[in-house]
Amino acid sequence: MTVSVIIPNYNHAKYLEQRIKSILNQTFKDFELIILDDCSTDNSREIIEDYSNRFPFISSYFNTSNSGSPFLQWDSGVNKSKGDFIWIAESDDFAEPGFLEKTISTMLNHPDAGLVYTDSNVVDEQTGTGYFISGKKASIFKSSKWLNDYFNDGKEEISDHLFLENSIYNVSSVLFRKSKYSEAGGAGNSMKFCGDWLLYIRILLISDIAYIAQPLNTFRIHQGSSVNNYFRSNEYLRELLLVYSFVTKNISLSPLKKFMIAKKIIITAGRRLKHYITD
Repeated sequence: MTVSVIIPNYNHAKYLEQRIKSILNQTFKDFELIILDDCSTDNSREIIEDYSNRFPFISSYFNTSNSGSPFLQWDSGVNKSKGDFIWIAESDDFAEPGFLEKTISTMLNHPDAGLVYTDSNVVDEQTGTGYFISGKKASIFKSSKWLNDYFNDGKEEISDHLFLENSIYNVSSVLFRKSKYSEAGGAGNSMKFCGDWLLYIRILLISDIAYIAQPLNTFRIHQGSSVNNYFRSNEYLRELLLVYSFVTKNISLSPLKKFMIAKKIIITAGRRLKHYITD
């Protein structure tokens, strides 16, 4: 088995069929599909069982209680997987048919890459707007880097962008090399918001990164998206500090970049205080 596709699901019955169909319609077919349901209270189980009964390469697992951590589910899926590569396909996103074919090809062309990721199309259900993440990052970072394919040394990628914020916005856009995922220690279960960011950093300390500028992934933002709760939680600020502590211990940063980190902490704390007052 070349690829293990893992769908961690919790109460996304509304989006689940589109997600599963976008995987079944991949042009690259050598994969297994593992669906993990974290004790959903909607009709997710009915949908998952229907597909797993019809397709022998789909395995399904149902928690009897909610794990409280999406990253614990990621590691659970990886531990159950048989493939050399891992695609964590979140249940409220979907992909273009060529996602696996193109990310696998890029991964094979770059044997030192621990992960490959693509541009994403963002669909915001609340505002009715859509945009490409590459364009947003070009504006935020004042760089055209994400408008073209690239390959980069892992530590340089951290020092360029990941030291300050998670520039890999959506895990559904990522294909992991399983050996590097495991060597990095997995995503762990100690975080609720920043576990993906810390995982990318750990992987890139021991491997390199490749990027495909095509928007082969669609990232859906809706009322239940975790991104909407970042600044409403003290936990996000705590996790942010843990990531920065890890980065500064493992990557040599200039005084300017350390100042940028301090500034980001102050801004984040201010946004948290604003929500605390208004809530």
